[in-house]
Amino acid sequence: EDIDTESALMEQLHQSRIAGDEECSEGDNSEEEEEEEEDKVLRDPAKLNDIFPMPLYDVPYNLLKDLCYMMDPLVAVGADFTTFAAKIGFCTTYIRYLKALDIKKNSPFEEVLKVWQDSAPDTTIGDLIYLLNEIQRIDAVHKLREIYVIE
Repeated sequence: EDIDTESALMEQLHQSRIAGDEECSEGDNSEEEEEEEEDKVLRDPAKLNDIFPMPLYDVPYNLLKDLCYMMDPLVAVGADFTTFAAKIGFCTTYIRYLKALDIKKNSPFEEVLKVWQDSAPDTTIGDLIYLLNEIQRIDAVHKLREIYVIE
């Protein structure tokens, strides 16, 4: 009799775990769907500019500095300020100049943003998010999302 009771309890536990797993996987699906929707927004410059129409110069100073700390160091694999500069159309000569800057005194990424903003005054935070996502700097996108929320 104890064996039957124990077997029944084990079966109930097993069934509840299966049900719990199904609930978790259903929850994961909605989370995955949210991530997919966010990915679609991040890949659509028009939507990003609708959500983030603020001019590039509206990026708060502390956030700008954090982005510079992330983007300034040259990396062997991945994207740094040189990848971003090339993406927005800077020539290789100017990128070499930026690489020669003393990053303790001047941020190459900040310089890139200033020149970009001066040459295209209608540049928005949405444009910045789009390009950072394009060069797969999701860490920088997430840093921007700390202040600006994608709905």
